[in-house]
Amino acid sequence: MELLKFAYEKIFGADTETEGQCAPCQVVCFGNVLLDHTFQLDDPELLQRHNLEPGSKGEMELEEIEKLVTDASNSAKCLVNPGGSALNTTRILKKLGTEAQFFGSVGSDKRAEQLRDVLREQCINARLQTIDDTHTGQCICFIYKDNPTMYANIGASEKFSLEEISRIANNNEQTFLRPIERKQILYIEGFFLTRRTDVCGHLVENYVRSRRRLAVNLSAPYIVQQQSKTLLKLIERAYFVFGNLKEFEALCDVTDCKSVETLGRQLLEQSSGPKIILVTNGASGVRLITNYVGEKEPAGIVLIEDFKAPRVENVVDATGAGDAFVAGFFHNWLQKRSITECVRNAMDVAATVITQLGCNLP
Repeated sequence: MELLKFAYEKIFGADTETEGQCAPCQVVCFGNVLLDHTFQLDDPELLQRHNLEPGSKGEMELEEIEKLVTDASNSAKCLVNPGGSALNTTRILKKLGTEAQFFGSVGSDKRAEQLRDVLREQCINARLQTIDDTHTGQCICFIYKDNPTMYANIGASEKFSLEEISRIANNNEQTFLRPIERKQILYIEGFFLTRRTDVCGHLVENYVRSRRRLAVNLSAPYIVQQQSKTLLKLIERAYFVFGNLKEFEALCDVTDCKSVETLGRQLLEQSSGPKIILVTNGASGVRLITNYVGEKEPAGIVLIEDFKAPRVENVVDATGAGDAFVAGFFHNWLQKRSITECVRNAMDVAATVITQLGCNLP
């Protein structure tokens, strides 16, 4: 048995949790694994020097990220955290008291060991596939005037394999799946689509049915533009769709919709059942577009409702606010709160997170 376990670990990578010890969680998250380096800047000089537009997001070569980390470390304090959108949501869910499991991949390097150590310390239930001969993903984030500028290199994350997810799902002692008659959310961040469309397609076609719901996050305008075809297929099957206003506007562009409201109505019309669409817009609040009536009810009429965000005086870092909102919504949804309570309580969670540096709760 030990020899078999060793062979599996060499082929697929060891998990941060001992396989078979944990019962399947109500929320299972799939996403990129990043080691986040967050810097709070007093002025934009460093951004200007490296030709970075404040508030921009994108992907960057690892060497450039490491140069930026070295340069920024000379003048600003660095906060290092496990990162990645879905992993942030997993961590916040844990803080709120809802157990979630995360799937992703890391390289065989020191960054991976650093991440594993932190995840163990925080008791995060993560299955990390180890990819040999590649580096663990990294992200650098600069906070200036509450406006995050963020660039990442996902590294080993893009090599998470279909074989890994199939192996675990089909093993009764290790499976992450609950019976289909029991409530469970399978959550995919948009960033995860890059080079892993086969994994996403497999998840949707084989595991999403009955009370096992799919949740999707648009994640970034450039992801919407680059992955629009795959993203729209996922949205068609999704029960929950999350994104900020800019991301939904990008989706309007690729679908030739004149407004987010028109887009929302169109997505609901194309759906065979209930769907909950949540459009976040920072301090302006959240727009809910849905045909949801009840957990076991068929789709009803379209409801569009705007929620005003709570006022936050001491904003420190808006990074991860959307990830925290998702966690807050899932946490309340699984406690059978009304959809209005879910939205309001999720906004409260996000409002608390932005008073901290990095995506964290006090």
